Amino acid sequence: LLSTNAFANMLMRPLEYAYKPSSVPVDAIVVLGGGMTPNTNDVSGKGNLGSYSANRLLTAVQLQRKLGVPIVFSGGKVFSDSGNEAEVADRVLRNLGVEASKIILDSEARNTAENALYTAKIADKHHFKNIYLVTSAFHMPRSMINFEKQIKGVDIIAYPCDYLTSPDNIINFFNLCPQFIGLEKSFLALHEYLGILALYIM
Repeated sequence: LLSTNAFANMLMRPLEYAYKPSSVPVDAIVVLGGGMTPNTNDVSGKGNLGSYSANRLLTAVQLQRKLGVPIVFSGGKVFSDSGNEAEVADRVLRNLGVEASKIILDSEARNTAENALYTAKIADKHHFKNIYLVTSAFHMPRSMINFEKQIKGVDIIAYPCDYLTSPDNIINFFNLCPQFIGLEKSFLALHEYLGILALYIM
């Protein structure tokens, strides 16, 4: 059941559509890292952002071109054998034409709680009053709880992206067949629900 897209999408949709992208002006765009592969060949260096990170960064760059405000990328070295995600993101942002003066890096955060903790320090240093929080739609509810808990005096505005489901409930033969992608989505959704539960318990 967990490996069918039909069931996985039922788990995922409440997370992905809890928030809608906004259009209000902000002082900065905060984008959360979502994984990378170190020491792999890229256009101008070593290390590739994972699909979640890359999609989040693409959204952030589009917003930055529209608004002209700084991008804060939050994501460091999660494991001893992984690279530093912020360093790769910095290179990619520059390659995409974002000015160095518009890039602020948090290279320390290893999880969502630390994303919020270190972003709070950056927001205080730069006197940000309102920010877009850019992350994958399934990750947004847990991220908003973390950020609203740890950042005071700053308006956190959700800007979900990287959707894995359609808002339309489409049922067909393939959605009822067990597939790896269905199992992956079920895992991601359950991970988020358990993470949200833990935040309310702690």
